[in-house]
Amino acid sequence: MWEEMALRRILPRLPSKSLMRFKCVRKSWFTVINNPMFVENHLSISIHNKLSTCVLFSRFVQNDTSSDETELAFSFLYLRNDYDDAENNVNFVVEDIKFPLSSGQFIGLEVIESPSIIGHCDGVICLSACSGNLVLCNPAINEIKLLPESCLPDWWDCAVGFGYDPKSKDYKVSRIATYQAKIDGLIPPRVEIYTLSTDSWREIKNNSLETEITCFFPDYFQMYFQGICYWVGYEQPKQSVEYEDEEQKPMVILFDTGDEAFHNILFPDSFYMYEEGSSYAYEMSYIMYTDLRIILWNGFIALFGFNRFSAFPESYGVWVLDDFDGAKGSWTKHLVFEPLVGIKRVLEFWKSDEILMATEDGDIVSYNLATEKLKNLPMNSPSDFETIVYVNSLVWITGRQQA
Repeated sequence: MWEEMALRRILPRLPSKSLMRFKCVRKSWFTVINNPMFVENHLSISIHNKLSTCVLFSRFVQNDTSSDETELAFSFLYLRNDYDDAENNVNFVVEDIKFPLSSGQFIGLEVIESPSIIGHCDGVICLSACSGNLVLCNPAINEIKLLPESCLPDWWDCAVGFGYDPKSKDYKVSRIATYQAKIDGLIPPRVEIYTLSTDSWREIKNNSLETEITCFFPDYFQMYFQGICYWVGYEQPKQSVEYEDEEQKPMVILFDTGDEAFHNILFPDSFYMYEEGSSYAYEMSYIMYTDLRIILWNGFIALFGFNRFSAFPESYGVWVLDDFDGAKGSWTKHLVFEPLVGIKRVLEFWKSDEILMATEDGDIVSYNLATEKLKNLPMNSPSDFETIVYVNSLVWITGRQQA
């Protein structure tokens, strides 16, 4: 009994990789670690970990068996949140995980080519291939799952989102399919939902993606947070046959995973320039912002972008969504900072005042907004890679393991 209590206190604080090895120690350990309550407790501790932040890097590396082929590989970068020194270094640990998407042991994954990260939630990552195939994987426990084919025929293009439904306690993938425009106007998007528990797709009504005169189109999926998926998208009048930029009103489009309903929120007013006498916004001001993304900042939903024509020449800005109730809110601009010389692109806010950036020389640095200091991370950044702030978890995607 005392041993079991000790296990339940100590084990949930260990990394997923260690726990997978500890399953083999004895059957009682396997039973404890494989318990759904233990998995949930381990996830909660990982989410609320204040000591370090895990950033996942995905990149393509050379295949061991063929010099002409590459495969997807992951690296975990663990950053200490409470560390600093006079030399401007960051205390970190790098763990390389070669994730075998190209391996023949996973039947059917030969159809996955050049996958990219669509979204992530609770340590589970949604990948999309050029062919349109979707994959869920948890690199921390080396699990992978190829999703079944779409139930929507003849779709032209689609936006994909991924998140957790706290009501049904299930993971869901949402796919919003668009179709070629009709001669007399736009065809409204159609929506399908994949649920992990049933391993199947089903079409739902396009909840609030259509009005009498306009259609809403989610475009680039950004993130999931507390039951809601977020896209950067736009509204367009139905009578428009072609996708004219000046007729598109950019906005944030949301999907409530529990109610399975869509909502939308306009960007801050400074993003729009209106034509007098028209109900539609020009996209001109929106185009001024590049690298536009929705982020989590100090526990709040925020908008981050690079403004080429602001009061501060070529500056980054962060707007926080205040008084948000899941369907509406207002934006407040919280900070502005100028781009740094030699920086190629911004990667991730790994703390509210710390940003990972890739340099033009292929290095990765951390920039502190308060001190304006750059901290060096002696690791190289390949030209083709992606990053996300990752939560280490034991969440299964292929079903519970048996002893």
